[in-house]
Amino acid sequence: MILVKHHNEGNYEPFFYYALEHYILNELLKGDETYFFTWRLKGIISGKNQVIENEVNFPYVKEHGIKVFRRPTGGGSVYADENNTMFTIITKRSPEGFSFKKYLGKIIDAFKKLGVNLEFSGRNDILLDGKKVSGNAFLQNKNGMLMHGTMMYDLDIETMVRALNPPDEKLISKGIESVRSRVNNLKPYLNGMSHDALIEYLENELTDEVYELSEAEVEKLWKDAQYYMTDEFLYQIQPPFTQVLKKRFSWGGFELKLDIKEGIIEHAKIHGDFFELQDLKPFEDALVGQKYTFKFLEKVCENHPISEYILGSIDQDLIDLFKDAFLNV
Repeated sequence: MILVKHHNEGNYEPFFYYALEHYILNELLKGDETYFFTWRLKGIISGKNQVIENEVNFPYVKEHGIKVFRRPTGGGSVYADENNTMFTIITKRSPEGFSFKKYLGKIIDAFKKLGVNLEFSGRNDILLDGKKVSGNAFLQNKNGMLMHGTMMYDLDIETMVRALNPPDEKLISKGIESVRSRVNNLKPYLNGMSHDALIEYLENELTDEVYELSEAEVEKLWKDAQYYMTDEFLYQIQPPFTQVLKKRFSWGGFELKLDIKEGIIEHAKIHGDFFELQDLKPFEDALVGQKYTFKFLEKVCENHPISEYILGSIDQDLIDLFKDAFLNV
């Protein structure tokens, strides 16, 4: 394999690396070459086809300054911090079709030389003592195939669970213990080997050539990376979904279901055990046909104060509920 030196260490946002993957796959890849590089990420990264609102605990990530990203490959949402390494492998398509095992096997063999016995499992995971230490995603086009994945060196598991799970403390507590029983960190098995030393070892073990990006290539990649930084990439490519906003207030339980397609609310319905002062349909109708943004939801609250519809309700309660549904508020 060919090691790509990108000189972007210390940057914990993924945009440059997405652009680098695209560049290698569609412009650099020739013949039977296979390219490899590592990178680090700090935040949540959701799969191409996922609904971010359904995957992320927005109040928690906003409170703790955790960034949320989308990647151009499929699979589930993952949390990563500086104690996790991402790796990317890019190669030509095989007539036999793609298999994670073929490429992850090379990583497993490298760890065996360190006395660490990893194993391949399921569609796309690497296990250690029966627990997951690496999950991987994949895409391919006419030019080749790309796979990238995580490598948990010393990941903060509690933060991962709190950032990805619903904001229910009972669920979080159970979730942390559940995840701890299913995932593992590599650090305790490496006899004191540091994170940086592990990555240097893997790069040396897995590759036999080096491709170093030029200044001109780096400049081009940063321009290309702008596409992945947009809200359009983060939100607008996601499929139609139903968003459920709910909370129990002193005046009763409130649940708002919104069917959303291409960022537009197509249907709205309110449920709960509160007491109505008048029919809620005008409030629901005011939501339909509009963009799903906090600015709009706040405007609806101003034009249709919830205190006029529900006994004992407070207008600010609903605005605060809507604030928790968006990252950039």
